[in-house]
Amino acid sequence: MIAVAAFTVTGLSGCTFDGKQVIFTTGTMPGTVFRIGKLSCSRKTARVYLANYYNIYGKTGDICLWEQNLNTSRLVQNIRKAAIDRLSVVYALNLYADENDIDLTSQEDSLVEKAAGSYYGSLSANDRKALDVSESDIRGMYEKEALASKVYTKIVSKADDEVSDEEARVMDAVLITFEAGDETDADKALRELDDGTDISIVAKEYSTDKKTSVNICRSSYPDEICNAAFALDENEYSTPVTTKDGTYIIYCVSKFDEAKSDENRTNIINSRKKKVMDSIIEKQNQKDYSYIDENAWKDISEKLGHEIDTDSFFSTLSDNISF
Repeated sequence: MIAVAAFTVTGLSGCTFDGKQVIFTTGTMPGTVFRIGKLSCSRKTARVYLANYYNIYGKTGDICLWEQNLNTSRLVQNIRKAAIDRLSVVYALNLYADENDIDLTSQEDSLVEKAAGSYYGSLSANDRKALDVSESDIRGMYEKEALASKVYTKIVSKADDEVSDEEARVMDAVLITFEAGDETDADKALRELDDGTDISIVAKEYSTDKKTSVNICRSSYPDEICNAAFALDENEYSTPVTTKDGTYIIYCVSKFDEAKSDENRTNIINSRKKKVMDSIIEKQNQKDYSYIDENAWKDISEKLGHEIDTDSFFSTLSDNISF
């Protein structure tokens, strides 16, 4: 799945898309919902994306949230935002592909064609009528999705995926927190630990933060805390450590939580990929004038009924082609 960028509303007249001004208009753009550079997103495309998002996120097992007596206004708002965000990135990455001579190969084109036939064949007569699409329309949408995925894979491959154990390391610890500058209580707590008092008793008595069982990693705590923590062996504790936010005593429960460290390693790599991706998208969109027909988007969103059943637009493509 490609990464998703976000529209950040800045006022009634427009919004920014990764640092790029996007103009909202109530004027008419026949058949078009938005434009980024020379590429326009059709109403047909918007309907297909929205319908699939509604059914992917609006159904849980055999339960359809739209048929329940629930307030789904927030869900609808989030789904609409997710759909326009994804479409925006797909079109931005297609512009990047055009400017950097990245194309689908003939083999990839064949896989896209196969996926389009499979997805169109899965649509009921009612879905085809409501979405007002042909197999050729679906193929065009899949071509853009596939090319965006190909570009995304090329972009994120530039991200460094080497993460040392020390950088990924997550330590299970007890963290006793004292008010900033309160060295008296910190010294008392340290003496009690030196006298053999159990860490849980000392933490309960002295910590101003009731949450004392923590996971410490480089991204979650200041260097002063991490450096002191990672120097400890299991069942060892630090002397008072002072930062701008307070004073702390750290007790090591497990110096290397393997499962949490592996998860943190993945998070670090994903964060690096996102930074690379965000940088490319920001540069791309600074070049291209963009606008969205707010009335068209609202009209499609409100008129799209929940009687449409399709939810396999994205999965059908990913089942047929990957990068």
